[in-house]
Amino acid sequence: MSIQALSFAEPFFDVEYVENETEYFINEKSLVFNLSVNEGENIFVKTIPLLPLKGTIVWNVAVTRIKQALVVRDYDKDAKKPEFWASMKRTWPSLFDVSGFERHRGIPYYKSPQITVGGRRINFCYAAPMSPSGKHQTHTPDFDEVHAQILGFGKMQKFTENSDETFYQEVIMAPGIVHDKFYDETGYYPWHQYHSITDCVYMPIEIDR
Repeated sequence: MSIQALSFAEPFFDVEYVENETEYFINEKSLVFNLSVNEGENIFVKTIPLLPLKGTIVWNVAVTRIKQALVVRDYDKDAKKPEFWASMKRTWPSLFDVSGFERHRGIPYYKSPQITVGGRRINFCYAAPMSPSGKHQTHTPDFDEVHAQILGFGKMQKFTENSDETFYQEVIMAPGIVHDKFYDETGYYPWHQYHSITDCVYMPIEIDR
């Protein structure tokens, strides 16, 4: 059994990694993400299962039968402070500075340090309003990935080709939402991107095959 405080998103968010806990009480409005990938490894909020790679918002409740979970406590407590978003932008490096990918050049995305917990690589990323992250189809190195919304609103978009004209689907992202897998059993992805709607923070979850 383990409850580990994580510092990668400080001072903006209080994040914990919870592993192999029978019961874990949460008394403030918080995000809970099930980081398990195996079918049947559900977390329970009362009698309702939270499936692998899914999330929810909870408050004043015991979460039970946890195999692997990430908890963001009191996740929106500072969101209305005047300097909250600007401070995040000043503190975290730009996504382009971290990745070096040309598709990230000039976009207003800022990335926290990346850490590994429970075999998953995670980080938080701040995006300014109405900004696309850049369409892509492959990941370097090769891994599977889903995205979880932490704060604000965004959308995940799919394309047939690397052009806006081939857009065919999007998933609206709100706090606690983890979109369904975009990849199939072979690891194939369509062209896709994250696109912010408001000031927002999302969390990529990288899973080695």
